[in-house]
Amino acid sequence: MAGIGRNTQGPHRDVAPNEIDLTARAGPGLVVRSISVALALLFAAGCLASFVAGPEEMAVRLVAGAVGLVIVLVVALAVAARRRAPARLVVDHEGIRVLPRRGPALVRMAWTELSGVGVMTNEVALRSKRLGARLRAGAGADAAVSVPIWLELYPANPDAVARHPELHGAWSLGSRTAPGEEQRWLFHIGDTLGQEFPIDEAVQRWRPQLWRGNRSGSVLFGGNEAQNNAELTRLRFSRSRQHARGRARHADETAGR
Repeated sequence: MAGIGRNTQGPHRDVAPNEIDLTARAGPGLVVRSISVALALLFAAGCLASFVAGPEEMAVRLVAGAVGLVIVLVVALAVAARRRAPARLVVDHEGIRVLPRRGPALVRMAWTELSGVGVMTNEVALRSKRLGARLRAGAGADAAVSVPIWLELYPANPDAVARHPELHGAWSLGSRTAPGEEQRWLFHIGDTLGQEFPIDEAVQRWRPQLWRGNRSGSVLFGGNEAQNNAELTRLRFSRSRQHARGRARHADETAGR
């Protein structure tokens, strides 16, 4: 996993030196996300305008109005959800905290409650998406491809789990593991459209013995590298066959003209 946790971020006016900004966006990701929201809102505005004063039949206008209203509601819910989404990761002498933009901490864990800290990203999904983007649109098309980034927190003992009933959802999510792996708390903290998070450096600064590294894995299957590599090989073979068929079809069409 090339560097999910190894990159220094630029200064942020609202982020302290011991904090990691989880909302920082890389250039391509910021552009793509902004364009996507703008296009969605423009489309919704067109649908609502058609509903209010369009020349179409009433049935068509009603459908357009419903579609426009759904898009506006989805965008509004996304904006509201961002307020409680992870915004900062604090790693200091006390432990680890995940903070939203506003309100109390989402996660507050002391070092004494942890036996390990790691970061997991589904490299299989990321590489397959990038490969598909390249085959469809050529080199450089994979800049806006993303998959979730997960923070893994391993409890020091059962008492640590019992002390945090508010994290039952994260504990249940972390129960899906590969054979031989431990159950852990699993938190979604961002995606690969954002800047890389220097979580490894932050953890190793305070508790180097707890750092378990960056690894490839999925929420459904855990960090099974053998399974991930086999799936990646299968996806590459499938994409290559699709690409070869596309080129052969294009050659046949050109020869028939």
